[in-house]
Amino acid sequence: MSSISNFKDSFNGGTRENRFVVNGTFPSTGSVQQPGQTNLISKFHVSATQIPTLTTMVMEYNFFGRKYYYPGEKQYGSWSLRILDDTGTNDMWKKFSNWSNFINNHQTNVSQPSVRYKADWEVQQLDLNGTEPLKRFVLQGCWPKIIEPIAFNMANPNTLNQFAVVMIYDIVRIYTGENEITETL
Repeated sequence: MSSISNFKDSFNGGTRENRFVVNGTFPSTGSVQQPGQTNLISKFHVSATQIPTLTTMVMEYNFFGRKYYYPGEKQYGSWSLRILDDTGTNDMWKKFSNWSNFINNHQTNVSQPSVRYKADWEVQQLDLNGTEPLKRFVLQGCWPKIIEPIAFNMANPNTLNQFAVVMIYDIVRIYTGENEITETL
């Protein structure tokens, strides 16, 4: 017979939704940075995210009136971030817009060949105290697919502006501590 004591003894406290950190950098043109300017996203700018969806595609075969299913290719879903809009040198909307412009210029419709437009970003799931990473998800080859609008609304005078960015990436690597567990899941 199960009891609350059995549950408490076998459950290690779980994880919390609000215990995470996102780290990433923005590509640049290689020009000299202005003082106070950074290409690293600040930890407090991301207000929400999730671990992206990993899907195994299915291959279907017909054999004597029955269907057989086999695992196929791995497909990675897009990755969404909710960003707090900031000003000055920490203008995140401007940084993401510049990144998008490096990929395909708004006016000339061409890329800047000197810019490496992909970057590696990381989501860390933190422990209960928010100090140590339990898991790290390294998303390699990220670039912004969609920069969603910033909403303006006179009815919300005490609300910080936020906007969403949808990123595409090439591959995800998963770590616990320094050990990569992607290969052993």
